[in-house]
Amino acid sequence: MAPRARCRALACCAALLGLLLEGTLVVAQEDAAAPAGEIEAPVAKPKPKPKPKPKPVAKPAEAASGLAAPVTLPAVNLAPVKLPELIVVCDNGQGAFYEGQGAVSLWVTRSGAITVDNPLRPLTPETTRVLQVVIGNKAATAFGPDLLALRRGGSPAALEATTGGPVRWDAQLTVLPDFLNIVSEAGEVLARLDYRRCGDAPEVTVAPVAKTKPKPVAKSPRPPKASTAAGAGRGEGAAPRGLQLPQGAIPAGQ
Repeated sequence: MAPRARCRALACCAALLGLLLEGTLVVAQEDAAAPAGEIEAPVAKPKPKPKPKPKPVAKPAEAASGLAAPVTLPAVNLAPVKLPELIVVCDNGQGAFYEGQGAVSLWVTRSGAITVDNPLRPLTPETTRVLQVVIGNKAATAFGPDLLALRRGGSPAALEATTGGPVRWDAQLTVLPDFLNIVSEAGEVLARLDYRRCGDAPEVTVAPVAKTKPKPVAKSPRPPKASTAAGAGRGEGAAPRGLQLPQGAIPAGQ
């Protein structure tokens, strides 16, 4: 090879080597100058969307009968039921006047209790509280396990006959509630009577007692009269009527 051509080849190789070295240096500088924050963070994979729940399918029996699924109602906060309070006191033998809607009113005049022994529970006798009330001018009763819920009853004598025990009346009217709840046998409230005042109750009209007629006394039968023929058969002479002689008219022995 000629010296001139060799020089050209060496120059080309030197230039190519320089270009390679320059490119490697630039790439190294760029990698060194890049801040750590610019490093790309790993991309989070998106969460899969929840699958929609399948709608409930009505059972064959419900579909055939046409009944709808039960509906859940929201809870409702009901106001508490007010109970009577024992605050009424009437002194000096007075009664307590109670009045309700519809011109219903009564007087409470006496209080007591009926204790009946239960053979199934001999150690715990059943006690029933009793109030004697006056409605109009007739005596009646209101009774129950306590004075907060009472049932209507008849006269005190009728109540004693029904329960099978006597009423033990208090010496003085007990403390009464501020209103009376009259309930049915099932416990449903029939009427509410509010306390009005203490006072003198009206007099009770006693129902007249029907007089019973004495039974007729059976008379003893009279013995039959002896006939004339029967007397003649026994040797007894019987004078006919109109021919009776006075005693001593015929001397003895004749």
